Amino acid sequence: MRRVLTSVAAVAVATVMATVMATVTGASQAKAAPVTRVTATAADASQASAPAGLPKGFLLNEAKVNGPHRPWEHLKLTDSRKRPLEVNPCGRRTARDGRSASRTFTYVAETVYRGEQVVLYPSERAAKAAMRSTRADLAECAARGRGANRHSYRWKSTDVGDEALRVGGFFFENRSRTVIVREGSAVAVYVRTGLVTKSLPVSQFRPLITDARTMAAKLCDLPGVCRR
Repeated sequence: MRRVLTSVAAVAVATVMATVMATVTGASQAKAAPVTRVTATAADASQASAPAGLPKGFLLNEAKVNGPHRPWEHLKLTDSRKRPLEVNPCGRRTARDGRSASRTFTYVAETVYRGEQVVLYPSERAAKAAMRSTRADLAECAARGRGANRHSYRWKSTDVGDEALRVGGFFFENRSRTVIVREGSAVAVYVRTGLVTKSLPVSQFRPLITDARTMAAKLCDLPGVCRR
């Protein structure tokens, strides 16, 4: 989630700010044993046949980029494969996860940040590695900084796709909610600034879970993404 606005505006505004403060996930969760970060290798390319790219208009919010918007609203769409996952608590600047395609939609307006991202990997193994790396980053960077630069993350598993997490980001001036889902050899991320409490109730993530579930179904329509 890039740090959303001081954690999406302070580093989207450091990525939502690690992607809401530094730009969009954990005290009890952070006590779990650290997860080893895994980087996908070129060998994964032979594991499965993934689509070469994403069809135009594939993202749920993609059409909004060319739609009407107010002067203070900033919308962007990029196919850069180097852009880190929107769940980015450690504020990594460049993605190095062997992805084969990526598309990211972002919306920024004052203290509001919203993001949608879909990443295709050359194999299910590579997509699983990306999720393990995300969990490792959440554990490593669950709480950092001091004073106005302090941020923390909490996360829980969520019943969407093959595997998913809902993540709460807590920053000095803002908070963020994120859902990251893996379906086959693809990963999708949905993030918004807004109210979230430390228990991460599903009710606070419902719109994001709905979007993640919709996208998980769409991803299986792409050739090579899902085995079923």
